[in-house]
Amino acid sequence: MVSAPQQQRTYFTELEKDMPWLKDKAIITALAELKDLKFSPDDIKYLKNMGINIPYKSGADAVKKIEKQNIRIMFDKPTEKSIHAQYDFGKNIIIINEKYKNTKDFAVILAIGEAILHEAGHANDNDGDSSVQEELDFLGMNAVAHRAFLKKYGNIFSDAREPIIRDGVSLYEELFFDPDPDKRRLIERIKEKYGDLPSGDRMHPPGAIARAIKR
Repeated sequence: MVSAPQQQRTYFTELEKDMPWLKDKAIITALAELKDLKFSPDDIKYLKNMGINIPYKSGADAVKKIEKQNIRIMFDKPTEKSIHAQYDFGKNIIIINEKYKNTKDFAVILAIGEAILHEAGHANDNDGDSSVQEELDFLGMNAVAHRAFLKKYGNIFSDAREPIIRDGVSLYEELFFDPDPDKRRLIERIKEKYGDLPSGDRMHPPGAIARAIKR
């Protein structure tokens, strides 16, 4: 059996071979953790019953897409300073907010992995547009990934103060897996953040939650 440190070193070697341009250790670590992440089939089924369809069934699927599409990942200024990460379709680049550059906080590095996963979802569509349903699909995928990290690392996020965790990955896990069947808190949050987008698109037909948000 390969130990976790040995496995991570193996992933580092693979990533450095497949992405020779990638030098930032925080991003390399985030990608290595993402590559090793397996989503719960029960969590995926739970989302599907909500009308949420995720493009990747594991972190490795997302990393494979990044490698195949030659997507660059870098720290830089996003279009708005409150944005944690974004995908620039024209440049084929995933941008992580530069405020997290040089972080050695492992919880933040895991959250960066989740942000990369989300933006790799947008890259998978191969267009520069978005919709409420598209954001729901990819934020739901974040929630599933977050639960996988919680299962792997326990309460690593419990004392986190960084916005990418507190107002990002941890929050969406809580909202998507809220026992309230009407998902009212999730609806209000998505309406606040993405309510100006169309309800759905060709690749992301709107489900009941997206339609409720637009109403």
